[in-house]
Amino acid sequence: MTLPGGPADKLGNRYEKWWTLSEFVRMLQGHAEAIRIEEPGAHKTEFVVTTDARRELHQVKRSHPNGKWSLAALRADGLLDAIGGQLAGNEDRFVFASASDARELSDLSKAARDAQSAGEFTEAFLKAGARNENFASLLQDWKCDEPTAIDYLRRIEVHTIDERQIQEKVTWATRALFLANPNDVADALRGIAEDSVHRTITRQWLVDELSRRDYPLRRLISPASAGVAVQTTTQWYLDGTRTKLIRKQLVPRQATQTLLSRLGDTATDSVITGGAGSGKTACVVEVVDALRKRNVPVLAFRLDRFVSASTTAVLGRLLDLEESPILVLAAAAEAAGRPGVLIVDQLDTVSTTSGRTSAGFDLVEQLVIEARGSARAAIHVVIVCREFDWQNDPRMRRLLPESHARVDVTEFSDDEVKKILTGAGFDIQAIKDRQLRVLRLPQNLSLFLDAGFDSSRTPTFQTAKAIFDRYWDAKRRVIEERFPKGGDHWLPVMKTLCKGMTSTQQLSVRKEALDVFSPDYVDQLASEGVISFDGRRYGFGHESFFDYVFARLFIRRSESLVALLKASEQHLFRRGQVRQVLAYLRDADRARYVEELRGLLSDDGIRTHLKDLVFTLLAEVTNPIDDEWAAWKTWIEPQLAAIEDGAPNKDKLSTLAWRRLFVS
Repeated sequence: MTLPGGPADKLGNRYEKWWTLSEFVRMLQGHAEAIRIEEPGAHKTEFVVTTDARRELHQVKRSHPNGKWSLAALRADGLLDAIGGQLAGNEDRFVFASASDARELSDLSKAARDAQSAGEFTEAFLKAGARNENFASLLQDWKCDEPTAIDYLRRIEVHTIDERQIQEKVTWATRALFLANPNDVADALRGIAEDSVHRTITRQWLVDELSRRDYPLRRLISPASAGVAVQTTTQWYLDGTRTKLIRKQLVPRQATQTLLSRLGDTATDSVITGGAGSGKTACVVEVVDALRKRNVPVLAFRLDRFVSASTTAVLGRLLDLEESPILVLAAAAEAAGRPGVLIVDQLDTVSTTSGRTSAGFDLVEQLVIEARGSARAAIHVVIVCREFDWQNDPRMRRLLPESHARVDVTEFSDDEVKKILTGAGFDIQAIKDRQLRVLRLPQNLSLFLDAGFDSSRTPTFQTAKAIFDRYWDAKRRVIEERFPKGGDHWLPVMKTLCKGMTSTQQLSVRKEALDVFSPDYVDQLASEGVISFDGRRYGFGHESFFDYVFARLFIRRSESLVALLKASEQHLFRRGQVRQVLAYLRDADRARYVEELRGLLSDDGIRTHLKDLVFTLLAEVTNPIDDEWAAWKTWIEPQLAAIEDGAPNKDKLSTLAWRRLFVS
């Protein structure tokens, strides 16, 4: 029930102002030419908007006391008479906005627009019932014939929207249009509206006035140059990812077809999820290739290369674009006459659950908001993220609306693995079932095929670590054979990359970091796919290979994980390293693995998020050993005792351990 008197008036005025601001934004977006607030003679009209040489008369009502605007309620308010008078003898349009539903008027208006002719409207859309009766009552209100009433209905727009939704639309749009705080821009627009009653405000005047108040409009990229810029940036991404494909070729995935079927004309946001090494990036390459064949503008990039960007404008410049990726993509999409697609790969880079660094999340959030506020063209946002992070980091899921589509990239089937191995010359009969299970992970299969295994012999490996070991040895041997007199730079390069990535908490280093090594040697590493180079930064060809290299170099030292972690800030970047070191040790040195495990869980100097990671890893083990169960038992006993006593468990770490075990 709407509050009577003063409170209701204040709420109504606030609603009206937000609607006015939404029309200001619409004008800034280029969809209207001018606005005049409280135009004399425009009865029952808050303001008049001029667009395409036609006038729109806007009437705004926050709500109706009974919760809906029936025709009877609109008649009692005098609005129906006003509409008939305002639309007579011209081509004006009438816009009615309210948080309360005006379904009867909206239904008739939509039916009139859907009908191909006045005859079809009366014969096919009216029929008997409420719609027919409502139309008959409008004929009496407007005192006109049926064709005239149908014409009026076609020129009426009804918007049912609450104040929060209007405010959200204004916020999204202003973030896309200005670099300033959207609240500050809204305050400036509100002040302009209050100072401009009866004045005609043109778009150019509004742009100039906001600029004078230190809110310059962001530069809108010309469609002619935007399309080329988008293609160039995406090609940069593709060139860096195709080298990581299995045998440098795309393996068709069902997830790709599922995603493509969801990228229709409406701006549906999507997320591609999957486990580490499941082939998410390869799926993106396949999607981009398919979209390009459809002439759909698509802009793709890896987030882990640009987490240092402070704003979307800075990100755009780092991508060699003139402005924010959304602004440029929208311009390209507008020129193509199709929705644009933005693909943000490696979102888990900024996950608080297991990501490398939380910096950069606000950047992605800003991109999504700008995409929602895009007026030049619809923008699909597709983000790529590890399934674990998507499930366990609530910030990730809040990025996209509830209506988003989720596409899971799973491991290969046995038949898919066998087909690929057969194509590479391997005898399937020589591959054991346990080995086949390891190779179902696309990353493992890619490394296996690139690790120099003899296709004429039965391969000897049981774990993913064994494949990494073979890959390390094979690639190192190939590079050394090409530089027999140049010295062994393998370990120094690996150490330099690991040190640089750890210190900056990024999965790449500036190209200058490898200046101390022979350019030919570095080029060979890139040629073999051991490292990647995008023209500016070096990274590892496989992201997980970084964790493996770190773990391999770490166990050469006598330092414990506890000592390593306590000597630093124990930031999020350490999570991936701890995960890989424990996995490496579990396979290579079981005694040290157990020692490190106990140390991490028992030392008070280790932060909770790392201990939680250890419990998570223990919960993922498929073949636990006695010492692992002993670790569980130590930490869940206080929780079990609390459950038995019916009392709360004061040991928070014990409660955390129980939760991880219980859902494993």
